[in-house]
Amino acid sequence: MGDAFPLEHVPFALPSRPYAISQEWRHLTFMHWEVDPKALQTHLPKGLEVDLYEGKAYIGAIPFMMEKVRPRGLPWVPGVSTFPEFNIRAYVVKDGKPGVFFLTLDAKSWVTCSYAPRAYGLAYRYAKAKIRVDESTFTWSSKRKKDGAELKGVSTKKGPAMVAETGSLEAFLFERYCLYSEHKGCLRRAYVHHQPWTYHDADVSMERNTLLASYNLGVDENTPDLVHIADGLPVHTWSIEVAERIKPDDARDFLFLDGNCGLCHRLATFIDKRLGKGKQLGYRPIMDEDAQRVIATLPPKMRDADSVYLIRKGKPYIRSAAGIRGLLYMRWYYKMWFPLLWLIPLPLRNIGYRLIARYRHLVFKRPTECLFRVD
Repeated sequence: MGDAFPLEHVPFALPSRPYAISQEWRHLTFMHWEVDPKALQTHLPKGLEVDLYEGKAYIGAIPFMMEKVRPRGLPWVPGVSTFPEFNIRAYVVKDGKPGVFFLTLDAKSWVTCSYAPRAYGLAYRYAKAKIRVDESTFTWSSKRKKDGAELKGVSTKKGPAMVAETGSLEAFLFERYCLYSEHKGCLRRAYVHHQPWTYHDADVSMERNTLLASYNLGVDENTPDLVHIADGLPVHTWSIEVAERIKPDDARDFLFLDGNCGLCHRLATFIDKRLGKGKQLGYRPIMDEDAQRVIATLPPKMRDADSVYLIRKGKPYIRSAAGIRGLLYMRWYYKMWFPLLWLIPLPLRNIGYRLIARYRHLVFKRPTECLFRVD
């Protein structure tokens, strides 16, 4: 977990697996506009709802510096790991977990703009951008390469440093510990962890804001309702996972099996009786309402597969990829077989899987009822 930072301010449990990426967010200007919730909802993927504060929705535009971005445990790379980013973010909620959804992330980084959409489904676009810091004043400008969408202005901090009070509008806007994206047709969630924000009130002089104007949200793009400045903080980010869960607070991995298959019953029972110490794995028949709800949110190729499904650390697997990963939950003398089976090329493994699936009912009698553990 992200145990380098305190946890008491995070409103939900963070993943037990290690975080994936370290980074620093520096020299931030937070600009917010009150917006019509219905207009904003049209920009969100299915499954996300606009999060409201006292019945009001907000959209944010945040120019800042991404610094020292690198995979966990690796050093940052000069010229690659630091770059300006300008994002437009909406405040959303799913299953009681408030987060952000980025309408766009304009960044001066070819690496990030190539990698992040593929790995996270984030809407990164390359832009010529820069941020200059002069004591209490931030000067920022960004112009998208493709269509010229632009955000340019100057922000100046004023007043003392503050930390948002619980229940305040600032806490609603700043203290967000997950992000949502749509990746390969599937709604995903990634958790983030950092210290509570320290910020200042600020003034802004906006020169151009066609970046926000391009979304036709009916606001005065050059006059935000709220402006704040933050010097920034270090951040940990986890890998993305399937946002839809069996239960919102159930963090277990799940195996979905054919409830009418004798082989599947034997497989679930075999694994369950040989789980390794501390391992937890939930089971559901594929046609179970909860399993179908999760499957319905997966990418189309997985959604329509006639297969077992494994949701492991938030990532979905089907066919042989799901089958061999069942070994990872078992005692060490079963687990040791996983790397050997993984070396077999996936197409060959899936041929074997399909042959077994095709003839399984000839060998294993169909059960009259679902007998494997469902909890």
